[in-house]
Amino acid sequence: MYSENEYIGEIGEAAPLYEQQEHTSDIPLPPGMPFMLLVAWAAICLVGFAAIFIMKQPVIGVFIIGIPTFIGMIIRPTFALCVFMLILPTGAGVAVEGAFTLNKGVGLALAASFMMNLLISRARLKMSSKALLFAVAYFVLVMFSLFINSYRSIVLLRLVTKAQYLGFSLIVYWILTSNTSKTLLWCLRSYVIGSLGTIALTFITGAAIRTIEAESDGRYTATLGNVINANHLSALVALALLASIYLIIKDKKLFWRLIYLIGILVLPIMLLKIGSRGTLVALTFTMISPLLFIRQVWQKPSRAILLVVFIAIVSLLAIFYIKSGRLGGKLEQRLTDVNYAKESVGGRMRFNRAAMRVATRQFAGTGLIGWFEKTSVSHYPHNDFFFILGIYGLPAASMWLMMMIFTMLLIRRVPLSPEKLYARSILFFLLMIGLKGMYIDMKFYWLFLAVIWSIERYSFLSPEQSEQFEYDDDVFYEGLPQESGL
Repeated sequence: MYSENEYIGEIGEAAPLYEQQEHTSDIPLPPGMPFMLLVAWAAICLVGFAAIFIMKQPVIGVFIIGIPTFIGMIIRPTFALCVFMLILPTGAGVAVEGAFTLNKGVGLALAASFMMNLLISRARLKMSSKALLFAVAYFVLVMFSLFINSYRSIVLLRLVTKAQYLGFSLIVYWILTSNTSKTLLWCLRSYVIGSLGTIALTFITGAAIRTIEAESDGRYTATLGNVINANHLSALVALALLASIYLIIKDKKLFWRLIYLIGILVLPIMLLKIGSRGTLVALTFTMISPLLFIRQVWQKPSRAILLVVFIAIVSLLAIFYIKSGRLGGKLEQRLTDVNYAKESVGGRMRFNRAAMRVATRQFAGTGLIGWFEKTSVSHYPHNDFFFILGIYGLPAASMWLMMMIFTMLLIRRVPLSPEKLYARSILFFLLMIGLKGMYIDMKFYWLFLAVIWSIERYSFLSPEQSEQFEYDDDVFYEGLPQESGL
């Protein structure tokens, strides 16, 4: 047993409670002021959107929205993270001639917010997760592989990109772990709203129709543009669906539950319209994965039955929607033709075998350009692990495996809660889509890993307990369990 001045840390050792009583990343504001600022920001955004869509002055509208948004991001990094989650579903679709995207712009603003608030708030980044340490080691080995395998004219650009992924995941982890539990709630709310809003804009602006016409099989490959691919888009939509399911259980407010319900109804239809088989299979297995944990099913049999009923209803509705002919003949054939799927899997296995062969000869991998020359195949491996193994080498692949193992152990130590189930579903989904695609070099992949790494804090603190713990130095938090596990 431990005293009230101690808590059980992630590594299972006693740590003093005062180590958690640190400054948050957000600049302190008087009570009620954050809500007033949020309302004012929303009003300014409406004016900016009116300038863009009604007055047809996009440049003026962007400045009206962008300047106060950046100021708000500097004041509150939690707001900066929410803004980023809001625009994340657009992918790279909103761009200026493909050179500078909205996604990148908000990402740079998030990094600037981090650097300025780190000096002001003095909230330290505590890398208490061993999985996070292996993530750092993975990126170091990846950058080493790029340095020795890439051409000198492009090596700097590639190194900067990998450093951005690492810095991005650290920033998200820092924001989530240095603020109250409402941070995760608003972060995921923003992502669900951004997903639904982006889908709505595709139909309002006609971008969805243009996207369908550009594809031979009638699939959606992007939302507000044509820069991202269908597999990327489907993964973003599936993660929004998982967030909606978690939030409708966690969030008790009726208004927000209506939003999540809309997401649960609309997002599966969007997944069928995109037609990514790998994502649909991964999402199906993710939904049934809680049934694999017998002990938890035995403890909560009513929830297990409810999950089975929910999966059955969704499956029947999806089959009915496909058979109704609303998807179009080519897209329907893509989702139902078994022989086509077998040929696709067989072709991709050839690339994976090439990665295993080259790993025995190239200790640090082939690099992105050298892959085609040294393997004589036409595509990169369509699997996260084999992609790392062939392109970045065996050491980087080993660090990725260790990172995943310790991420699993972190989730295992979290007490049974909605947060535990949500973190497990994210990890399961990322691993499943990684079996048939390349997602390791996508920004959302590392963002949601950072969410998993921070989930232990949110499983311990309710919003009310978190606020009391943060602002009252004389109150000891008594809600942390003395033991944790399955």
